[in-house]
Amino acid sequence: MPEPSSNDQSNTNLYMRLQQSQVVRANIQNISQFLNTGLSPETLDICVKLLEAGVHPQSLSEAVIQIRNEMAALNNGQSGE
Repeated sequence: MPEPSSNDQSNTNLYMRLQQSQVVRANIQNISQFLNTGLSPETLDICVKLLEAGVHPQSLSEAVIQIRNEMAALNNGQSGE
């Protein structure tokens, strides 16, 4: 029986990482929904990428809250016109 090539092993590893990534992503989205964060899947993906890049979690949460507050103020200003 022939030995699997390193390319085959690499493809298998990539597939396994992708599968694990999808499971982790789904779990994070489920937790987000359970906690009623109001974050869309796209926003949640961006937050995860920022955290993986080294952004401090507290700083990220403060930025998200500030953006939400500013968006609410803008929306309230538009509805009052």
